[in-house]
Amino acid sequence: MPTIADVLAIFSVLDIAAFAVFALAWVGYEAYSTRATRRGHSLPARMQVWRERWMEAAVGRDNRILDVQILQSLTGNSAFLASTAIFVIGGLAAALGTAADVVGVLNDFDYFATTSQNRFGFKVALMILIFMHAFFRLAWSMRLHNNAGVVLGSIPQPGHGDEMVAKARAGVAARLVTLAARHYNGGMHSYYFGLAACAWFLHPLALIATTAWVVGTLYRREFRSRAHAALVLVDGG
Repeated sequence: MPTIADVLAIFSVLDIAAFAVFALAWVGYEAYSTRATRRGHSLPARMQVWRERWMEAAVGRDNRILDVQILQSLTGNSAFLASTAIFVIGGLAAALGTAADVVGVLNDFDYFATTSQNRFGFKVALMILIFMHAFFRLAWSMRLHNNAGVVLGSIPQPGHGDEMVAKARAGVAARLVTLAARHYNGGMHSYYFGLAACAWFLHPLALIATTAWVVGTLYRREFRSRAHAALVLVDGG
């Protein structure tokens, strides 16, 4: 069985450095995003407030077909991306079977880093793990949205139950939808970083560049986007 030293020997120093930058950037951004969301300084944090308002409004509605349709739409988004992740994993697994041919094609390009079958296989395995992570987070998001739908259905109709009970159940539904959104965002982040990892097949420096681009894109969209500014303006925060 190969040891860690054997695996590291497959790669150049630049490859190892690029992978370290990739892993640290992903973990670091997730930690920063989670902390900022808890403090209310990100787009997901702003949307959490609106989910709470959504469920508060649902308490006073006699007909909650609109709320059910919103939950179905959110579940459908997670289902689409989760099923797509399965297809990506299948395609990557198939690529392992033709690794020798693909390596030959990549090595024919002068401006791509020279690779080997072991290097290529490790990179494909990394991609498979990334999209497996995406699948599990998105599948859990689907489950949480379904659970929120059940709790929504348990909220008494206006005038037909204790108002305090209705508000308490609405709060539970809001928390479930927020948890579902958190896992959905995590799955989307896996997609972003999975696309960045594709650049490693070309060159380690390409991996570093695309990792920086992904982190910058995610930061801009979650902290400096027009959507975030619009929600801050509405909330007055």
